[in-house]
Amino acid sequence: MLRSLSGRPELAFALLLALGTACHSSADDDHTGAAGSASSSGGTGGESGGSGGAPAGGASNAGSAGTTVNAAGTAGSVAETDPVPPGKPCDTALLCDDFESYDSAPNGKWTLHTSAGGAVVIDTTQHASGAKSVKVSTQASSSVTAMLRMQDPSVFPVPGNVVYGRMLYYLESAPTQSVHWTLIAGLGVVPGQTYHAVYRYGGQTPLTQGTTFLGSEMMANYDTPDWYSDKSTPGSDCWHHANGRVMPVGKWTCIEWKFDGPNDGMKLWLDGVAATDLTIMGHGDGNNQDGCVNANNDSPWAAPTFASFDLGWESYQTDDARTAYIDDVAISTTRLGCPQ
Repeated sequence: MLRSLSGRPELAFALLLALGTACHSSADDDHTGAAGSASSSGGTGGESGGSGGAPAGGASNAGSAGTTVNAAGTAGSVAETDPVPPGKPCDTALLCDDFESYDSAPNGKWTLHTSAGGAVVIDTTQHASGAKSVKVSTQASSSVTAMLRMQDPSVFPVPGNVVYGRMLYYLESAPTQSVHWTLIAGLGVVPGQTYHAVYRYGGQTPLTQGTTFLGSEMMANYDTPDWYSDKSTPGSDCWHHANGRVMPVGKWTCIEWKFDGPNDGMKLWLDGVAATDLTIMGHGDGNNQDGCVNANNDSPWAAPTFASFDLGWESYQTDDARTAYIDDVAISTTRLGCPQ
C-alpha cells in the first residue's frame, strides 16, 4: 500500500527536508542467544511470513493516521527524559566496537545471523569513523536476513533489564512497496514464562507525494515468535507506525534505542533527537490505529529478559536487494549519545 500525502503539502515538505538533512558522522573515540535464542531468532526469520503479513494489515489500517502529524517536526520540542551522561560513553559501556580490528567478518563476541543469501562482511568503502564498517547485504527475496548478533554473556543479560544501544547506520535505499523490514531486534524469554518475545524497530509503509516516493515509514513491532510453531503460547505481532517519519537513506544516521524491560517500553532517537512517535510504554496506541494480528489490539507488549540484539537488515515480504552499513556500535546501561 502506498500512502499518499498529496492532501498534506506541509508534511510532504517537512519529510523532504528530513530526507535531505545532513548527519554528523565524525569519528568516535570508542574502540574496542544461546540455543533457545538462536532457535527463536531463527523463528524471527521463520515467523516473518506471519510477521510480514501482519503489519501489512496494520499498514492498511494505520495508513491515514500518520499523515495528520509531522512527528519529525515535533519530536524536538519534547523534554528529554533520558539525557546523555557526561564523560566518554565507552568508559562505562558494556560493549563498544568500531570494527577496525576485523578482517573479513566480525567475530569474537559477535555471531552472524543470515538466511536466503544474506551476507555480513567487513567493508572499507563506507565508514562513519576509522577505515572500516560492517556491510550487510541481501538479495531479492521473499524473506531474508543479514544481521549482526550480540548475545555474549559479557553483555547480556543486562542488570535491571534496561538496555541502551547505539549504532551509526547507512542505508543505501528503502523499499518503495509495502515490505515489513527490521534493523534492530532485541530477543529473550519473558520473565516468569517459557516463551520468547522480541522488540523490533524497522518500518513498512511507503509514503508518497503524488508520484514522488518520500520514503519507507518507520515502525515499532512486538512479536512472540514461539507462537508460530506452538499455539499454546501467546500470539501477538503488534505494530505501531510512526506519524510520517521515514527511514533516512543515503547518509550516515546515528540511531539510539532503549529497551525498558520493567516498563514494557521502547524508545528511539535519530541523530540525537527523540523519535517520540515511536515510543512504546506497555502497549500500542489506539489513537494511532495501532493493532495486533494474532492478539487483541490493546494486548501488552510484555518485554523479555533481553538476551541478544540483532542489528542489520531483515525483511519479510518480497523485496529488492538491499545494502546497509553499520559502524560504532555500543551497548550500555545508560544512554550513549552520538559520536562527537
